[in-house]
Amino acid sequence: MFTLIKTIKWIFLTTITALVIIACSPSNPTSQQTANPPSNSTDCRMIEHPGGNTEICGQPEKIVVLGPYPLNLLLSIDYQPAAYADPVRLNSKDIFDQPAQQIPYLGTHITTQPINLGTSSNPSLEKLTQLKPDIIFGQIGNKENYNLLTQIAPTIIIENRPGNRQWAQTLRQMAKALGDEERAEKVISANQQLIDSARQDLASIVEKHPKILILGTNDLQDRMILINSDTYLGQLMEEIGFKIVSLPSTKANLPTVPISIEALPQLNEADIIMILGFNLKISEEDVQQASDKKSLESLLETNQLKETKKSWQENKIAQSLTASQEKQVYFTSYYAWHGLAGPYGTKLVLQQLRDFLLTDS
Repeated sequence: MFTLIKTIKWIFLTTITALVIIACSPSNPTSQQTANPPSNSTDCRMIEHPGGNTEICGQPEKIVVLGPYPLNLLLSIDYQPAAYADPVRLNSKDIFDQPAQQIPYLGTHITTQPINLGTSSNPSLEKLTQLKPDIIFGQIGNKENYNLLTQIAPTIIIENRPGNRQWAQTLRQMAKALGDEERAEKVISANQQLIDSARQDLASIVEKHPKILILGTNDLQDRMILINSDTYLGQLMEEIGFKIVSLPSTKANLPTVPISIEALPQLNEADIIMILGFNLKISEEDVQQASDKKSLESLLETNQLKETKKSWQENKIAQSLTASQEKQVYFTSYYAWHGLAGPYGTKLVLQQLRDFLLTDS
């Protein structure tokens, strides 16, 4: 009986959504998979992505971005979003009228006032339809609604947490969709220069403390993940010169691995430990009370680190590790370090690494 009710509810919601899209659509809609074509209809390219194959014609102007990872890449090639949805609901307004304060880490690079579509996992289809965008860049979490999104505009789905160098391929893919592939190569080259510079700056630290352990957690007793080398962040650390500490098993081949607190002693070879807090739950009251001087980015980071620090400092196993005893444990944001693969994320991570390690050296 429960299954039947659930099925009926799903059909009802899907029907309502479709009616909203139809009602808001123009009387003569263009192809579901093709951007508004220019007078020269031969200016088209096919983009292959996890959601399927999407044809883009002309140069899209109204660009929708669902998530910080594609936003990071979009901004790096000097394009601005017409609408945006973040994983965390940090803004209750219809638009991001002060993006520098309302969009964590990336808002200072935004010169528009994007329409607020809600959360990236559940963006407002009604607002999207009214906007009539030329293209939508979504993430794997949007794959469930892919067919609905493509009825609004050509949609490209990209991976959420890319592995080795995958962000560069995704950037090329996005630039191709926007008809501007040369910019991607310039950005990739500039990103490598940032890494090379950091490698030189941190060479003495790497020589003294070569092994680094990267963990994501809110509460050590509840959930903890080990970030391996086959990730954007793991590869970045290795390019700087660090060796990623992992479990001595086949799990080392996986990008991330759930572990228990009891596994920490097996990782005690780490000279440095980075703890990424990933709590994204922020109350509306906290958001409303955040003053203009205290950006929501600061609120998000404080929220992510508060319980994580407490959990680590109060746990006997964590405190028994060599890195803890030598005060080589650092706390930062999972959202920023693992969620912003690519140019702006790289810049942020490298600057924080310098702040952490060179200040203490």
